[in-house]
Amino acid sequence: MRKRFDSDVRRGQIAEAALKLVVSGGISALTVKNIARQVGVTPPALYRHYAGKTEILAAVLDHILGAYTESRERAFRKAAGPVPLLRELFFSHVRLFERYPAVPVLFYSDLLWLEEPSLGERLNRHLDEFAAEVAGVVRRGQADGRIRADETPEGLFTAFLGLFSSLGILAGRGLCRVDMAAQAGTNWKIFEDYITHIDGRPEQAGVQGDNCEVVP
Repeated sequence: MRKRFDSDVRRGQIAEAALKLVVSGGISALTVKNIARQVGVTPPALYRHYAGKTEILAAVLDHILGAYTESRERAFRKAAGPVPLLRELFFSHVRLFERYPAVPVLFYSDLLWLEEPSLGERLNRHLDEFAAEVAGVVRRGQADGRIRADETPEGLFTAFLGLFSSLGILAGRGLCRVDMAAQAGTNWKIFEDYITHIDGRPEQAGVQGDNCEVVP
């Protein structure tokens, strides 16, 4: 049991190291040699845990999806009602991106979608499941009159996804000097105001500025 625990801990360290490399050196920095150096082991020692780069990337995906699953389960336990649940799901992703800034950069990179298509397909299945889950929450909100019904659940999911994924990419790339926590609050307020405007309240003029503000 101790050996298995040590192995699991080491795998977690390797996944964390890979994510740190993406932040510091970009996708091209993800090599077995660099990951081994980051963890503090030799490349041969790293191969005792993984056969190669593809398995390391698969472990990174496992690590991130595992963290997401835990936060998702907390959101469903904590939230009461469709709109509060959407809020919890939104901010759980924001917290995940704050903890792992490399995640959105990695998830939308050619490395997953072109170089490692099997991993891209796996991530796509996760996105499909997430889309169905969020669309289901939206439908419940539409059925009980808490979410506007003139938009499709699928369309609102796409907008919802953009709320945090675009923010995560900008922050992960260090663009526009984005304050993720502050901008997340702005993004959510805009989305919540829109989906709960059941009677179509008048639109308000936006405020323009030079702070590269991100809106969905």
